[in-house]
Amino acid sequence: MKRIARCSKAAAVGASAGHAMLWTLLAAHDWAEPGPPPDNFGQGIGQAIFQTAVTGLAGMAPMPLLLWAGMRLMRERGNVLLMLFGAVIWGYIGGRAARLKMSPVETEGWLIFFAVACGLLGLTRLPERPERPER
Repeated sequence: MKRIARCSKAAAVGASAGHAMLWTLLAAHDWAEPGPPPDNFGQGIGQAIFQTAVTGLAGMAPMPLLLWAGMRLMRERGNVLLMLFGAVIWGYIGGRAARLKMSPVETEGWLIFFAVACGLLGLTRLPERPERPER
């Protein structure tokens, strides 16, 4: 019964973190969107690098922290694998969403996939470290 509860908690945390990061990702992408096409080719490259950096930092980097904090709020420990693999999965989903290559229905499908993946990752735990004998 504990495993089902942990799976449900991880799925709920993944769903809420995914939606929060998607909104942040899209807002950062819109904010960093360059205006009219620049006259100078070098300016266009600089703006693209700036947009990519802002979108990546604001829309993808906080995902491991959100997953960890959400699970800690649910009083669950041992979430290293959820944090690592959840961030990798989100990197793929968030990257596709940032390029705006998905319809809203497809976006929700990927967010459901992310929540299910987080739920399954929530079932995994790293083995406990053995106690060290005192010297």
